[in-house]
Amino acid sequence: MKFERQLAWPCRDCDVRGLSLCKSLTDRVGADTSASKNHIPQVFFRIDKGAIVQESGSQFIPGPYLLCQGWAYRFYRFPDGRRQILSVIIPGDLFSAFALFNTQSGFSVEAATDIHVCQFGRAEIRNELSDNVEFSEAFGRLCVAEVEDIARTSINLTSSNAAERIAGFVRSVVDRLIARGISDGVNLYPFPLTQTEIADATGLTSLEVQAAIHILQDEYVMSFANAQVTILNSVKIANLAPVAIR
Repeated sequence: MKFERQLAWPCRDCDVRGLSLCKSLTDRVGADTSASKNHIPQVFFRIDKGAIVQESGSQFIPGPYLLCQGWAYRFYRFPDGRRQILSVIIPGDLFSAFALFNTQSGFSVEAATDIHVCQFGRAEIRNELSDNVEFSEAFGRLCVAEVEDIARTSINLTSSNAAERIAGFVRSVVDRLIARGISDGVNLYPFPLTQTEIADATGLTSLEVQAAIHILQDEYVMSFANAQVTILNSVKIANLAPVAIR
């Protein structure tokens, strides 16, 4: 099954609740609470790895949808079958912050891992934008972040050096993980993307990605293993990937 509705309300166990949009949207929940105190309707789904959640050019499914667990990514499919990954969606991100304002999606969304998703009531979210200043500011930051993520991808593609492209891509994702409080240890972060997905995000071939990863590991910049990335030298990665939107 690609999509499976969850009956349980998992927000009380969410690791990113306090550092995401939900902090300003939903009430705090005690450890002994098993149901939502929130007046915003929430429906939770489990979606299998590889499922296409949103198709480019299709009508937005009423939402918005927020990623609770796992990884996904926004991508565009060219007519010849090539794919460009535009940005990675990590826990606490909306699939599209602009889904509230547009009726049609300009990109597709695919689950990079098994994911858990929360669907919020569209009409109620619209009301929150006018009634809840804290939420409006948090939502605005997500809109800005979504545009900046795609802008970083575009800037990163201008580099002629494969290692620089990968370093720039990894740095942009790791910076967001740090801001969201997500890590697996000191300088160790989840990174469940395959080499093919890294290639699609950086405009490289899988062979070019494989060779560049060896260079980055040999030069003690970063290493990949067990769906994780270790930042071995933050100065070197900053020098390889110096571009920042702000």
